[in-house]
This record gives sequence, structure tokens and C-alpha cells, in this order.
Amino acid sequence: MPYLRAIFYLMTLIGLSACWKNDDLKQTSTDAASATLHATGTTHTSTASNDNQPSPHVIHVVPYRKPETSEQVLSSELNQAAINTVAQHVSDWQLAQFDIRSNKMRSEGRPSGIPNGWMYATFEIGLWHWAVAANSLEQQQTVMNLSALNEYQLGPRVYHADDHAIGDVYLSIYNKFGGKQRIENTLAHLDQVLAQPKTGSLEFVNSDKETMELLHRKFTDPVCTTRWCWADAVFMSPPVFAHLSKITGDNKYLDFMDKEFWLMTEYLYDKDYDLYLRDSRYFSRKDEQGRPIFWGRGNGWVLAGLARMLEYMPTDFANRQAYIALFQELSAALLKYQNPDGSWPSSLLEKGVDTHPETSATGLLAFGLAWGINQGLLTEQAYTDSVTAAWQSIVSNIAAKGKVGFVQQVAFAPGSAKQEDTQLYGSGAVLLAAAELYKLAHK
Repeated sequence: MPYLRAIFYLMTLIGLSACWKNDDLKQTSTDAASATLHATGTTHTSTASNDNQPSPHVIHVVPYRKPETSEQVLSSELNQAAINTVAQHVSDWQLAQFDIRSNKMRSEGRPSGIPNGWMYATFEIGLWHWAVAANSLEQQQTVMNLSALNEYQLGPRVYHADDHAIGDVYLSIYNKFGGKQRIENTLAHLDQVLAQPKTGSLEFVNSDKETMELLHRKFTDPVCTTRWCWADAVFMSPPVFAHLSKITGDNKYLDFMDKEFWLMTEYLYDKDYDLYLRDSRYFSRKDEQGRPIFWGRGNGWVLAGLARMLEYMPTDFANRQAYIALFQELSAALLKYQNPDGSWPSSLLEKGVDTHPETSATGLLAFGLAWGINQGLLTEQAYTDSVTAAWQSIVSNIAAKGKVGFVQQVAFAPGSAKQEDTQLYGSGAVLLAAAELYKLAHK
């Protein structure tokens, strides 16, 4: 039945005219969100009147292409033509894995591997950034199609950052094409978070968990994950709050983000190394040499999340300079741990020991650093060589048919990655990096 509803939803959207505007949303941003949305995963029902029709779904008619890729020799040169070839090949391979019958791109191995969860969100965020950077209407339509199949719903866990991440995609589509129905569910979720904020400890305790049982899956999460108690959350949720604040003109979302982000940073940021611990379990866990353990991808989530938060943050926001200072401090620290081949290791302090590349961390970090250069927050002199080497490493890890390899699987700590290991968020990280490097190559 969900599948049939999704297909019906797609069919009814085609050809309808747009009538929702940003100004309408600024006046009524809390109307849709006033509906109660419980933590059981209940779907929000739109309260829009019948005379308010949604905007059209099909913006660009995309010709049919059989979902497959051929082998290509990719170049890591930093010019727009070469970057375009890489990004197109990666996105084509990932999309060729899509099975419309299940609305998935890979077999689901964990409860959070849902089409509106964080793994798919990271890929679609990357694909959208690439589509906008390259002005690809085809790829923008692709992201719209995937979002329509999700009925523009967030994941079911109202407070969990992982289930907020896809909201940034919906907000981006709304910001470009309109259609208030695209963001009503995101509004409802985030307004509930603000109306009934969690105030529990940020301590990550494995034995203290809560369970949500839905019809086809069960989520069991540490209680602290109702707040941003782990580094990954910086990529997943704060940018959505900042983006919603920008779209609605309501600072309540930004103020909440600001308060929660700095509480998390004070808790997990190690000022001796200028790096983030993944969560409170790593206050005491050490590597074999007795040093702290700093996860490459975990710090990649943070740097990329900071870039996206700053992208949406007003230039006159009171704490903006503090975010910029943190971004610059973290960027400078990360340069120290880059491998000679341009990659970042899964465990940052073990540079030169565990020499295999890890593409998801490298992609996220390359995106963050390239974004900093493009925004004038990082100097070209200090960082261009780093992002150039990172891109060379990334491209060397892409198979001839476009599959992104050497991606550490879902984890919470450093671990191994082999050439055949891939994941949606690895492809998303590569596309994020490609988007910013494409802009950098234009300079």
C-alpha cells in the first residue's frame, strides 16, 4: 500500500500549477506544524485548504536511459569538464542500483537504512549540491522524483538527528520550486522538537536505550540521541534548522540550533587537538598508544555540517563569527592528519599506520575545505594543495563503472575499508566534494 500511494502521489502531482510562495510560508510557518505528531512515527496530515494546489512535480522532462553504466577512465584533473565526468559517472552508477519496487538502492541491513533516513539523505544532499553547481536540471529532477516517492516525509523518529537530514533536500526543492506541501512534514517535526525540547544528558550510554516499534521495523537507540550527543549529528540536523530559519524568516529554529550545537561542542570538542570525539564513550577509550581516538568520518561530518550551517546562517547572526572561528580551527587541525596520498585515515591520529584510504571521510573533508576556500574563509595558498590531493585520492577509489570504493561501512568508530566496500553516503560525499571543486575550478 505505501508503494501504491507513492505512485498515485507522483501521478497526481504532474501538471499541477504552483501557488505557494515563500512569503506565504513566513506568515504561516507554524500552521501546519501545530498538528500533533507523536514519536510513534504518525504521518502528518496536511491542513491546506482545497484551493491551495501543490506546485508541479515535473520541472524538467528527462529522456529515458537504461539504468546501467559502462567502464570509463576517469581523470582527477581539477577542471570542470573532468569533474563533471566523475560526478556524472558516480551518480549514474548509484542511481542504476535503484529498485522502484522497494524504493531502495541497496539491500537494507539496518533499521535506519530507509529511503528517508540518513544514508539516503547524504546521497541526495550530495546529488542536489552537484545538480545546482553544474546547473543540471536532469539531476534536480532526479532528486525531486526520489523525494516524491518519500511523500516528502522525514524519518519516523521525531527527535533523532538522523531522521531530520532528508529535510534539507525537501527545503532545497521548496526554495527553488515552491510547493508548501514539500515541507509541511519537516515543519511539523521541527516545531514539535521546539515545543517539547529534550533536556536529558548528552552521555552516550549503551545500556540506556528506548525502542520505537513500527509496522515493518524496530528502532532501538540510546536515550541521549534525542539530542545531538554524537558528532555525526552535526551534519544531519543543525543544517536543517538553519535552513528552515532562512526560508521561514523565523529565528526560533536558528536559536534552538545555536544553543544545542554549542552544548554539544563544549561536551565533545577536544581543545588539545582541535578535533571532535565521536561521543562520550571516547572520553576514556584510547588507541594502542594511549592517545585519544578521533574518527575521520566523524570529524568529516562535523566540518561538512559546519559548512552547510554557515551557508544558511544570516551574515548578521550574533554567533556567526564563533562558527567561522571553529570552522577555521578544525580545518587547520585536519591538515595535519592528511595522508601523503591525499586521503584521511579512518583513525586520524594513526596517520601512516593504517594507510588504506577512506573515501567517505575524504569526500566530506574535501567538501568542507573546498567550500571554505570558495567562501573566502580559508586561503587558497594554505588549502588548495590539500583539496587537490584529496580529489586525486577520491577519483583513484572510483571503479571503472562508477562505484565508489574504500568506504567504511556504517560505524561509530575507526575501522577498515576495502576496495569493494561502498555505501550511499560515500557517493554523497564524493558529489558534495565535486560540487565545491567544480566551483573552485571556475575561479
